Amino acid sequence: MMRFAFRGSEILVPADSKARDGSTPFDSADVQLPEPLDTQHFGDGLLAHLFQPELDSPEGWAWMPFRSVIGSIVQPSWHPAARALALLNWRAATRYCGRCGAPNGDKPDELARWCPACGAITYPRISPAVLAVVRRDDTILLARNAMNKTGMWSILAGFVEPGETLEACVRREVLEEVSIEVEVRGYSGSQPWPFPDQLMIGMQAIWHAGELIPDGVEIVEAGWFSPDDHPPLPMHGSLSRALIDAAFEEISRAGTPH
Repeated sequence: MMRFAFRGSEILVPADSKARDGSTPFDSADVQLPEPLDTQHFGDGLLAHLFQPELDSPEGWAWMPFRSVIGSIVQPSWHPAARALALLNWRAATRYCGRCGAPNGDKPDELARWCPACGAITYPRISPAVLAVVRRDDTILLARNAMNKTGMWSILAGFVEPGETLEACVRREVLEEVSIEVEVRGYSGSQPWPFPDQLMIGMQAIWHAGELIPDGVEIVEAGWFSPDDHPPLPMHGSLSRALIDAAFEEISRAGTPH
């Protein structure tokens, strides 16, 4: 059994980050903890505990925002913890039936919530969001979101709307946010992101027409940047950073004499 302990969006991890071996650094199965507020079994030997906000960490362990520790951990090793957090978020959001308002129960034969009053079934929600790597010659498009106060720039992103393909979402989001048209070239990777329930989907595109004009609402600055001249980038461990690094590496290799 693999156990993960959460305090809101914080997860219990070894206090000494250097001790994490890259296998399952968030597994706290052997840690003595008090009675949790909620305990959920999610199959596949996965157990998640939710604790009260004021609970102190036991000796040798620390509460850390899950988002902040992802960058120091090999990606596959944090996926089980991401699954646990996403499912806890889903359960918290589905305590009551969205159709009739009665308290929900658990469906015994599958991972779903079941309303005993009206029979409505609610499955875990996944919200797909695209990350668009837009190339123009030997540069890529980076932008600064109005909500980000750290000075970090990233590639454009947006949620897929009902009835929309991934390709259409890329074209719409880029046009809405920075006023340019792009040609979508395909898929380049994905990543679970349980804040609270996203699936991040990387897409490749190239500039087709137009000049950058940030919308001034979501995007306050945007520009074309090269591997040797760019603003602060997203944290390591995120798909956005992996896509940016891969694009810059590809540009650098293409410009290296053989």
